[in-house]
Amino acid sequence: MDRRIRRAGVADPRYASIDLSPWLRSDRFLADALARQARDGGSTRPILEAMAAHDETALARELGRLGVSGAQDNVAVLEDCRQGAIENLLSAQDRSRLMAEIQVPDAYRAWQRLLGGYVLARPWLRLGAQRWRVGEHQLQRQQEPPAALLRWQGPTDPDRPALPEVSHWLAEARAGHALNWPVLGPARLETLALLHAPVLETDSPAQADRIGRLIGHAGRPQVDTEVPVAYFEAGLVRLDGQILLQLSYTFWFPERVATGPLDPYAGPIDGLVWRVTLDDDGRPLLWESIHSCGCYYTLVLPADGNLRFHNPAPASREDPLVLIGPRATADIRFHVSSGDHFLRWPRAAETEAVEEVAGTRRYALRPYADLLEAGSDRPPFRSDGLLAGTSRLERLFLWPAGIADAGAMRSHGHHATAFLGRRHFDDPQLASGMVERVGSRDSDH
Repeated sequence: MDRRIRRAGVADPRYASIDLSPWLRSDRFLADALARQARDGGSTRPILEAMAAHDETALARELGRLGVSGAQDNVAVLEDCRQGAIENLLSAQDRSRLMAEIQVPDAYRAWQRLLGGYVLARPWLRLGAQRWRVGEHQLQRQQEPPAALLRWQGPTDPDRPALPEVSHWLAEARAGHALNWPVLGPARLETLALLHAPVLETDSPAQADRIGRLIGHAGRPQVDTEVPVAYFEAGLVRLDGQILLQLSYTFWFPERVATGPLDPYAGPIDGLVWRVTLDDDGRPLLWESIHSCGCYYTLVLPADGNLRFHNPAPASREDPLVLIGPRATADIRFHVSSGDHFLRWPRAAETEAVEEVAGTRRYALRPYADLLEAGSDRPPFRSDGLLAGTSRLERLFLWPAGIADAGAMRSHGHHATAFLGRRHFDDPQLASGMVERVGSRDSDH
């Protein structure tokens, strides 16, 4: 069945297959956690069981894309195989070596960098990234946000929880997890997704600058702007040795508009990802954003937070764009630029001001997994994570960076976020390598 899935090109892009066992699939967080637990002699069973759950989810999607019926007859057999794989790994003599081999493939191609002259191209890649950061900093320091013509905000939440209640949920989740991870149930995750859903603003009435539902097939994805949608997913991250909850929101636009006849960055479909990492008190510890191609990585730090940006290796690592946002409140809004959809001016979202704008619309929250399911109206990501039909000309001059089809939209789990060095958006230690704590939060807020 696995061979049939590969031949048909319908392998699930979200979770990585494991060569050691076809019954388990991983992501970067689980692979990192497994290696750490094996090295430290801790329990690895909960992590392997999470990998088995990933395989169950991914295989169901693959069979749906194949149109295979009757798969339920094999559910018990498959589950026995997964449990057998877990027991085999747990009883292996050299556990540390085996666990370390369960890794997610790198989004960078070493051979492509070698053939493309990456070493020679590094100064040029560094200069291009620096120009973007400097330009954005100057723009956002020297100008005020333009008046919003259109706004999108999340669904209403009549049962909005207070921070102490959210903090209790996280503590309760930790207490109930074998590894002390804040793994919440679906209902509470949905409540938190509503609570932290951002407000988007634009000063453009153009169709290309409106968010919508991603649809289409056969390499022709489209965005239905009549149905504003944010695709939501929850995850975990490691920061200062602590496991924290992350919430991500993906917004899709019909296109990135060309600024000239040969704009290398223009093309069909554009996407923006917004992510919030929650501290144990339920407040945002930091925010992050990328475009759905992985470019323009932006780190937003709360104005009253206790984190500061720190790059220990500036010569070999590409800095993100670092912005200071509002206080660590659940209500946040930001401006989305016309045509190219850059995220700018993150600031507090006053409910009254948002509601007064005639162009305010509410977007629906849908699971990110909806984009991975089978269906004639859903544009499936390819097995390599790329969204067919979204290639850009920039891939030609960015080829030395070693990223496959640079500029094309891609699925979660496939976002390389730097052209200099290596950096993945789903790296469980991404923030740990760029921020450090300096004192405590403002206790009055």
